[in-house]
Formats: sequence, structure tokens, C-alpha cells
Amino acid sequence: MSSPADRTCVAMVGGGSMGGAIVEGIVSGVPDARVIVVEANEELAEKWRSRGDVEVLPLADAVSGATVVFLAVKPPQITEVLREAAPDIRPGTAVVSIAAGVPLSSLESCVGEDVAVVRAMPNTPVRVGRGAVGVAAGRGCTDETLEKVSALLGPVATVVTIPESSIDALTATSGSGPAYVFYLAEAMNKAAVDLGLDAATASTLVAETILGAGLLLAASPDDPAALRAAVTSKGGTTAAATRVFDERGLPDIVRSAMQACVDRAEEMVREQADVDR
Repeated sequence: MSSPADRTCVAMVGGGSMGGAIVEGIVSGVPDARVIVVEANEELAEKWRSRGDVEVLPLADAVSGATVVFLAVKPPQITEVLREAAPDIRPGTAVVSIAAGVPLSSLESCVGEDVAVVRAMPNTPVRVGRGAVGVAAGRGCTDETLEKVSALLGPVATVVTIPESSIDALTATSGSGPAYVFYLAEAMNKAAVDLGLDAATASTLVAETILGAGLLLAASPDDPAALRAAVTSKGGTTAAATRVFDERGLPDIVRSAMQACVDRAEEMVREQADVDR
């Protein structure tokens, strides 16, 4: 068993949906971790307090004892919160931001050079332990620190390491990606009902189809094109459906949507720079 000095102490600043999901993963999947939540909403703070397996403390007290500090507040608030916390963050601590549009340079300007900074971009399936998270290392972040952060995120997500220059592309792919799938599910549900299925049956079939297809994609050595070809018989029903996708330009629509996501992420960085001035 590790000694108290060896224990990882995690402070989660913001115990809402995304931050809360990461906390749940750490509590269940990282033995001996001490977890502290900082939450301004008193009702939510009381829910965390009543659990008994995490502590709820003020910001200064939480970060002063932490070895890893996660920032799960809204992007416009993040540098303000980090500046407030900075005097109490110990040298050698890792600060992990999960905010979109706030670059490492903005985060690093808020803390000393002896604090490692990491950007992480999770997606909402972390809530069910099946998320995807990209992490980008900033100044002073060693391989050991990055491994520690990845181990904390591992119980709820597959973690990939990327350069910060790729984080907007990752946001457009996995960060916003669940919304694309939900949009498809929404459209499939409506079409299924229009075709005569009752709503409950349609919802079950669509959800299980998307789940099964995703699991097959993850488990198969074949790429998506090969998997699609395997179920698309020439002249068959699936071919009739996918031909409509091609005729309506679905690949171009997806590409344009993901580019719009990247463009907005870049715009948010510029907006954050105005906030930092």
C-alpha cells in the first residue's frame, strides 16, 4: 500500500457534468487517490459532500494539497480562476485544463514556470466510461507527468497524446463528434417513425445499431470503408440508401461541418487572447 506521501491528490475545480464524470472515474479506477472537488454551486457541492468518498473544499485549500489540478470551469472563467488559484499551487503540480479555446500560452501565463500545464479535450461519453481524450503537453510537462495525467483519465476514456497544434482537429473529430452521432440518431429516429415504427421501438433500434456499429468499428482490423462495403451488397437495400448519401454530398457536408468546428475553435482562441489582455 502506498504511503500518504505517495498518494496522488487530485483537485477538480468544477464538479459539473464533465468534471464530475472524471471524478467518478478516478474514485472508482485509481486506488488510493485522494479526490477534492471545488464547486461554487452549493446544491451540487452538497451532493459531492454527502457521498463520503471525495472532499469538498474552497479553491485555495484544494489546490494547495494537490499534485494534479483539473480545471473544469467554462472557458471565459478559466484564466481568472487559475490566477486566483496560482499562489496556492505548489511547485511540481500539474494543472490540466479541459476547456476548449484556451491555449497553453494563456494557461502558462497564469502560473509559475515550476508548474506543468496540460490541455485535455474530453468528450461526453466519459460519463459512461467510454470517452476519448486528447492531451497536449505544455511547458515543464515531462513524460512522467503526462503519464500520470493519462492514468487519471484512463478509467473513463481512451487517451491519445497530440501536439497542441492538432487539438482543434481533435475537437472537430472526437470532442464534438458525439453530437454528430446524436444528430444522426435523431434523424434516424424520426425517419423510422415516419416509416411506421413506434417511437420506443425506433429509439431502441437506433441506439443499439449505433452502439453495435461503434463496437464493431473499434474491435475490427478493417477500416470504416471496408466495414461499410461488407454490408453493402450490389443492388441491395443498403446500397440504395448509401447512394442517396453520396448524391446529397454527405462526405462534403461532414467535412464542411468539421471545418466549421475548427474555425470556431480558432475564433475562441482569439477571443481568449482579448480576455487575457
